[in-house]
Amino acid sequence: MCLSILQHKNLFVNSYLEYLKLWYSIKEMEVIMKIAFVTDSSAGITLEDEKKMGIYVLRMPLTINEETHLEASTITREALIEAMIDGKVVHTSQPNIQDSLDRFEELLKDYDHIVYLPISKFLSGTYDTANMLAQELDGRLTVVDTNFVSWPLRQMTQDAKALGDLGYKPEQIKEILETQSYMYATLIPEDIQYLKRGGRIKPAAAAVANLLKIMPVLEVTEGEIDLYEKVRTHRKALMKAFDRIIEFQPFDDYHWAVLDGGSDPGLVESFTRELEDKTGCPVHQGHIYPIVLGHTGPGTIAFSAVKKIKELV
Repeated sequence: MCLSILQHKNLFVNSYLEYLKLWYSIKEMEVIMKIAFVTDSSAGITLEDEKKMGIYVLRMPLTINEETHLEASTITREALIEAMIDGKVVHTSQPNIQDSLDRFEELLKDYDHIVYLPISKFLSGTYDTANMLAQELDGRLTVVDTNFVSWPLRQMTQDAKALGDLGYKPEQIKEILETQSYMYATLIPEDIQYLKRGGRIKPAAAAVANLLKIMPVLEVTEGEIDLYEKVRTHRKALMKAFDRIIEFQPFDDYHWAVLDGGSDPGLVESFTRELEDKTGCPVHQGHIYPIVLGHTGPGTIAFSAVKKIKELV
């Protein structure tokens, strides 16, 4: 028996409605994917902030005179600064492999996927280790090649979570961050003896620098810490670093920060206000945490610019 025009129409409508139900169910599955965002403690996220931000942090070990501590868990930033001033030997290392795997497996009991943003691969073996662990987790761990450290890594992790909240998938988040993200920072150590202890300059060079009152200005770019310039006096080093950071324009395209490694609070506050006046943008005033302080030493000040992600502007 031939179907009437009305029956044909009803079949078409019903088929279309089924298609819409299927499409919406797929979209709902995409939206409700639960993603855990994880970084390491080089990002400078405190235990308190970790809870507020909804971001998980793998704490990095610190060895002080052969005694091992977990950053922020068993030693404070202030205690580290005091230990360095007292001349104690400080070494940093990547998170314990088994502890990291255990933490990831625990998170995957509550989440569908993990996006992990470790410290720059040029400063630690954490990135390579994470890629190895990803093979153990059946494709449920996405590792972002950040090339970031300190507050910029914190900002990138916040950007990753914001993209996840907008519905972007893990592989999309990784691609966006790896293709768009850029950071630059200048670091001004207060005492180059800490650079000598950390192996970043040779003892003979440190001795000559002290004699001639030469201060290095360091830069963090492409994930590495290098010498930018050498000048006379700490004040000149600060001004050179400040002048360098404001070369990054347009100002509105960047997030800005002044970071304190145990320096004079008034000096840090003054540079924060000056950077705000110069850029016309909000400036984050924060701290430098142990993974960086372990190399540059107490008293370090940093200026940082982080490129904004266009999907979040």
